[in-house]
Amino acid sequence: MTKKVMLQNGKFWLKQSDALAHFKAMLARYANGEIVSDSQDHDDLRALVVTYDAGRPADMEAKIGVGLSHFSRELNHGDKWRSAGFHVHRQDGSSIDFSYIEAVKLASR
Repeated sequence: MTKKVMLQNGKFWLKQSDALAHFKAMLARYANGEIVSDSQDHDDLRALVVTYDAGRPADMEAKIGVGLSHFSRELNHGDKWRSAGFHVHRQDGSSIDFSYIEAVKLASR
C-alpha cells in the first residue's frame, strides 16, 4: 500500500518515495551554509516543518519555535559521521536541524 503525502500549501504526492525524492533533490540544489533562496522551496519546507511540528511527540522541541525566519543547508556532525541537512532559522536568531525524512514520514497517510 502506498502512502500519500499532502502538505498544507497544497503540495501533494501519491507516494511517500516521490515526496522524499522531491526534498532530496531540493537539498542537493544548495551548498552547505547556503540559505534556501527559492520561494517555492521555502514554501514547501515551511509547510513540511508545520506538519512536523503538529505531529511531533509532546516532549520534542518545536522546530518553528518563536517564528520562522528562513531555512539553510548545513553540515551536521556526530561521532564519526557527517551529513547535510536542512536547518530551521528562527526569528530570535536560534536555529535547529530539521529532518525532511522524518517530516515526510509524519506527513504520510
